[in-house]
Amino acid sequence: MAKAPVSNEEQTPAPKGGNKLVMILMIVIILLLVAVVAVGALLLLKKPATDAGAAPAATEQKADAHGEKAADGHGDAKAGAPVTIPLGQPVTVNLASPNDAKLLQVEMDMVTYSHTADAAVKTNRAEIINNIMLVLSGVNAANLRTREGKEALQKELKDAINGVLEKRANLKDAIDDVYFTKLLMQ
Repeated sequence: MAKAPVSNEEQTPAPKGGNKLVMILMIVIILLLVAVVAVGALLLLKKPATDAGAAPAATEQKADAHGEKAADGHGDAKAGAPVTIPLGQPVTVNLASPNDAKLLQVEMDMVTYSHTADAAVKTNRAEIINNIMLVLSGVNAANLRTREGKEALQKELKDAINGVLEKRANLKDAIDDVYFTKLLMQ
């Protein structure tokens, strides 16, 4: 049997330029993928503008002549949006023996209309938490099971916090409200 003549096209190997093109495309795709992941991570990890600097600008307003002290945390004028100050970690105390509950744990947020009060709370946080613990340790667990008992505790805690802010930062009635975000008795 005779063999068919071999043409020139079949004898020469395929050019390797196709492999280089595939390699370049893979590198470009990988670089684009890395760029997309980096931008996505940057957007997710970036803090919102309202946390950083937009809130002070939005709530800071110039007061009239008879309400000027309100901007410093004094007076009755409540201009601007309220500022919520989280206490942070939960406060846990042992209750006195006549209580049927042995342990009380509270998480709370404070509300103010003054950015000066926000800074003063952060500066005097240790003393504020100490006074909160002193108030909580004297709580009667039976009273705390009622709505009136919880509201009375809110007022007592607000007064204790305002006492620290008045003494340390000269801010009278800077905290307007105290809200429980967690209240646990065991």
